[in-house]
Amino acid sequence: MITRRDEEMFIRAMNDLISRVLQLVLTLFMIVMIIAVVWQVFTRFVLQDPSGFTDELSRYLLIWIGILGGAYTFVIKRHLALELLAAKLSERGICVLSVVTNLIIIAFSSIAFIYGGADLVSSTLKHGQISPGIVIGGHHLLIGYVYLVVPIAGVLIGYFGLIDIIQALHKLTQKSNPSSLEGQL
Repeated sequence: MITRRDEEMFIRAMNDLISRVLQLVLTLFMIVMIIAVVWQVFTRFVLQDPSGFTDELSRYLLIWIGILGGAYTFVIKRHLALELLAAKLSERGICVLSVVTNLIIIAFSSIAFIYGGADLVSSTLKHGQISPGIVIGGHHLLIGYVYLVVPIAGVLIGYFGLIDIIQALHKLTQKSNPSSLEGQL
């Protein structure tokens, strides 16, 4: 029989896996972007024949790094936060504030990132907007795939916002020791 503790351990393991995968992807994208920029500089100034695809590749990687990096900072709770209000609240008040704040974050990420991003992706794919400099397998890269990072980041932010809400609600409903779940999910 699966216990609550098993569920919490599974969720924690999944969250850690998602965090590690995001960290690995962002690191890989940074390395590829640095190599692309160095190659661009080398071909431009040494070979006097600038590489055509590296400028676009580094631009698209920067988009993915910026948006996925924002989601990653939310995942690891290192994002910007105004903690003026939280410093004046009790532990129960902090939990309520966390629920309200995360509901707002989930609403924003759902509307702007997931809905708006999915609309942007489908629109650019439908219109066949291509990247002139990046050709993969004889076909130009469709820009819609570059924009796919927006709904991906929205899903990640929404998921981890929901996890934060569940943690805060669990703390609020605990009677004897309200801080026993901290760090478990």
